[in-house]
Amino acid sequence: MSEKKILIFYGTRYGATEGVAGKMAELIREKGSQAEVYNLKDLPDDRIPDFSNYDGILIGSSIRIGQWTRDVKKFIGNKAEELNKFKGKKGFYVCSGYASNPDTYEKVKVEYTTDACEKLGVKKLDLFDAFGGLMDFTDTSRMGWLEKKILKKAAKQTTGESAEDDSYTDLRDWDQIEKFTLEFLGKL
Repeated sequence: MSEKKILIFYGTRYGATEGVAGKMAELIREKGSQAEVYNLKDLPDDRIPDFSNYDGILIGSSIRIGQWTRDVKKFIGNKAEELNKFKGKKGFYVCSGYASNPDTYEKVKVEYTTDACEKLGVKKLDLFDAFGGLMDFTDTSRMGWLEKKILKKAAKQTTGESAEDDSYTDLRDWDQIEKFTLEFLGKL
């Protein structure tokens, strides 16, 4: 496989999507290609790289209460026309606790990726998926007390078990993430 250049953009709330973006970049580099990773929260519009210099674009967002991060939504909305004209491949993923539940996985995968992108004007994704999230109730968590309370309720619905205070559960399937990344590379 010849060296390819891939952009990875993401929006994260609690770190799950950021971790996935980092793992994807690592895998891409291990396969001899280049990966540039950008947190959309920290990327001003005038610093967004020119898509035409890349072979592929991966975009990821966390999901909270059925919504992407504000930064991803703004990015997709503002760049829909440019993304539609992009000659390379486009992939999209989300991180959601509900994606780790086999009963809700397919719904999350379609509604929060292709369906949501289409609503903002992005017509075609070459690859999309949904990964589990993080259930981080530790003192160092990025969540506030209200978010922890809401997520504990969601954790009970997702796993059937109550989440303990100061617990940390990673619901991301790293084999699934690797397969997605390698499949994306194979499409380039």
